[in-house]
Formats: sequence, structure tokens, C-alpha cells
Amino acid sequence: MPGGRGRIGVVIPAGNAAMEYDLWKMAPDGVTIHFTRMKPTKGCEPTDETQFERELKEVFSLLDDVAEAIIYGRTYGTHKHAHVIKRVATKPLVLPEEEAVNTLRTLEARKIFVATPYIQKRTMEEVNFFKENGFEVTGYDGLNKVRGVDISNTAVFTIYRLVKRNIEAVRKADAVYIACTALATYEASTYLHEDLGIPVVTENAVAMLGALNKIGVKFSPPGFSVCTRRSQIT
Repeated sequence: MPGGRGRIGVVIPAGNAAMEYDLWKMAPDGVTIHFTRMKPTKGCEPTDETQFERELKEVFSLLDDVAEAIIYGRTYGTHKHAHVIKRVATKPLVLPEEEAVNTLRTLEARKIFVATPYIQKRTMEEVNFFKENGFEVTGYDGLNKVRGVDISNTAVFTIYRLVKRNIEAVRKADAVYIACTALATYEASTYLHEDLGIPVVTENAVAMLGALNKIGVKFSPPGFSVCTRRSQIT
């Protein structure tokens, strides 16, 4: 293990071709990332909780020997079945959306703009999740994509334009949130933060932040700094 700083395990769906890129780009020296995959599923919640738990036990066991903390790198099951994921996990666990809520609160971002690669229905699930967690959503937009690989193939400029074409709603927000671990956001979040002057919080960045916190490694994510309150960001 180079540098001896830590190993992070990640569970992703089969069609996610972006999260590996983002996490490798963000990984500090000496931290290694180790992935395993789950079968793709329809919808956001499992219909059979027992089967879901059985699948989780299998994939988590594959990471037990190589990981000090595990990122569950998908939304599936996290809104209504997070208790199942937490019950099965044998290592410190990161659920990216929960980490996003915690990060946005740390940044004192009460109003957010939500950007997703999804179709309208799926985008509204994200919007409602953040509203239920106490945030005011100033606006939202999506790219009308469904398949994981199609989402992962999204160009940096497309992500950039997704946010910038909604500039009036973005100006009313304290932060931008970009959803989906299958969307590679490393470059886009950096460019948007530089242009907008507010935090641009992505699901992959908060996943990395949460995992590194659990193994005791300091980290400054692309798009925002958890050490800087929003009133100090220029």
C-alpha cells in the first residue's frame, strides 16, 4: 500500500463508468480505491428487502479484506432502505446522499440548485429528497438520461451548460448540488465553482470526503472547501 495511508472500498452498479475516474482523480497520495459491482436494477428502491440484503452481504464481503471504509456508490435503496445497507455493512459506511446533506449543512447552504443527468421523474425524486431534509430548492434541471453508461459518457461541457443555462435560479442559491455517482464531475465542478463563486457539491466529491474522514485523511474536494463557510467564498 503506497504511503500506507488507507484503502477505500466502493460498491457501484454495473453500468457506472464514471465514479472510478472521479475517485482516482481525487485520491490523495497513499490512498487506494478498490471497486466491486452490483447488477443494475430498475427503480430507486428494492421490491424485495430480503433479496436486497442478501445481495449487499455478498458484495460487502468482497471488500472486507481490502477496505477500511466502504462507499455505497449508488442511490438504489438509500432513500427508504438505508437501514438495510447500514445493518449489513461491516466497515465504516458512506452513503453519498446522506454525506451531501451533511456537507451542505456544514457549508451553511440553505438554498440549493439541483442538477441531475436524469429524466424528470427521477430528478424530482432528488429534489424531494433534499426538500424533505430541510433545503429550499431554487431550481432544478436534468439531462433526460436513463442508462448508466449514457450518463457516464456525458461530456464536461454538457454538465457545465446544464448548470449555466439555469443561471437565474443558480444565483438565488447558496450552493449547486450535482447528483449521480455515474456522472464524472471532477472537471466540471472545478470550472463551475471558479465561475459561480459558490460551492458546487457533487455526489462523488462528498463520497470521497466522507470516506477519507472515516480513515482519518484530510481532503479538499474539487468545487468547494469544507473549511470555508459560504460567506467567505468568493
